[in-house]
Amino acid sequence: MNSIDPSVVRAVFTLADPALAPALVQRLGTELVPALRVMAIVPTALTDAVRASGQAELIAAIEGCEARDARGTRVGRPMPTAAPPLSLPAFAGARPDRAAAEDPVERAARGDLTAAEVDALLDLDDPHVDARLFAGSLLSDAERARLLAGVRRDGTRGPVPGPLTTLLWEAELGRCAAWLVVGMTSGDPEVARVVVNRLPLRTEAGRLRVVVGVWTRYGRTPARRLPAEADFPADSRERIEDAFARRDGLAVLGARLSAEEDPERVVAYLRDGEDQEQRERVDAILADGGDIPWAELLRSHRAAALPDPLHTRLAELPDCPHELSVALLARGLPEQARNERPWLHEALAHGRLSGADLLRYARPAPVVLSILAGTDDRTSPEWWASGAPRAEADALVDEYLGGNAEAWIVALRLFPEFAGTIVELLATARAVAAGRSGSATE
Repeated sequence: MNSIDPSVVRAVFTLADPALAPALVQRLGTELVPALRVMAIVPTALTDAVRASGQAELIAAIEGCEARDARGTRVGRPMPTAAPPLSLPAFAGARPDRAAAEDPVERAARGDLTAAEVDALLDLDDPHVDARLFAGSLLSDAERARLLAGVRRDGTRGPVPGPLTTLLWEAELGRCAAWLVVGMTSGDPEVARVVVNRLPLRTEAGRLRVVVGVWTRYGRTPARRLPAEADFPADSRERIEDAFARRDGLAVLGARLSAEEDPERVVAYLRDGEDQEQRERVDAILADGGDIPWAELLRSHRAAALPDPLHTRLAELPDCPHELSVALLARGLPEQARNERPWLHEALAHGRLSGADLLRYARPAPVVLSILAGTDDRTSPEWWASGAPRAEADALVDEYLGGNAEAWIVALRLFPEFAGTIVELLATARAVAAGRSGSATE
């Protein structure tokens, strides 16, 4: 081997016992030179060992690293500029005066309200205040669903007020679609009209939810008006119209909706189709107010692995089970497909996966190391909920390699092309080193 990956060299000399550094430098010798010539950050243990080695070429390479560092050429993400500190006395004194002077509708449009302030405004049950809050970013999905169902804070229920339905008709479609997901089953006729006029309901379950919701709450007549305004497929419209002509029509549609929502049926629907279609079906279910049947998907995956496009799309969802996310790690993270794994950054940043999961389950080792070292251009440990898994890494290398210099060198040489996990690499390095030691003693 003519050269060793610089990130591997940095990781090895960061994780290994500093007492091992001299032995590693002596054994590797000038193999380290190409890596040192391009490294921007060199662990102290490596620097000290190189200087103590007396090897002129290695020392020159280390001095080149230090010279580059002194000129400020180190590559890395710029640190965020610290915001100037708030003047707390002035801020605390100004806010009550401003709040007292503001009209409730104007206050509802602010984005810096506390949870208590939002609750106080909602308690007013003012339609204009509610519409302003609804248009902002501070309401929970539960509060949005309550407002779209016409439920007041005192528990009474009636038609959704005009200011909110006007907002739904006039808002930019992307925002409106996200809002309406939680109101698919509200049963309010005007909300339902917005849904069928503005959203391309792509599943039969989504179409039935809207119609059944209105029929259940307000009866057959307002529900019957919806298909006339909707862009439903002809066969779907025909089945719904047939139900309106029956005495037990609501029960018929309710049973059909239950069948469409059956978890096993949903899993089969998601698995079917071409690659992109599988991703689109996940989006369609969610956009139409449906749920992803995680328990059934897990059982299905254990029996036969989910197709890659479906698996990847599911891993992007905030409630994806840990088992499914880990299984995707184990499938492999191709180095040239970084644009295909934004799911990984989101899972790490929000705590659905940890750095320890990467150490134990992700493959191949070179890609995993680039992610753990923060050199991957899609994510970095500084953004992860768990942070860098330093303690876990220390425990693993101590368990598998310890003070065995030969095992460390084997691991370093295996890294660039090793297809397994970090744990598998360490176990392999230990086994190879043990085999060599056994041969030498025979």
